[in-house]
Amino acid sequence: MTSADRVVDVVGKACPMPLVALAKEVRTMQAGQTVRITGNDPIFEASIADFCRERHLAVLDTTREGRAVSMLIRI
Repeated sequence: MTSADRVVDVVGKACPMPLVALAKEVRTMQAGQTVRITGNDPIFEASIADFCRERHLAVLDTTREGRAVSMLIRI
C-alpha cells in the first residue's frame, strides 16, 4: 500500500459522512498531495469515485480488505 500525506478512516460511517470528511480534508490540502480514505459503507467506493470525478481529483489506487475499501487520491 502506497503511503499518503493524509489518512481518513471512515469505517463504520454511512454516506454522506465519508464524503463530508473527505471534502473537509481536501480543502486543507495542496495540489499534488495525496489522501488515503478507507470506508466500508456499501456505496462508499462509488460515492468517492463520483466525488473525485466531479472535482478532477485522481484516484491512484483502490484496495479491498474484507468489506473495507481504501482509495488513494491525488489532489
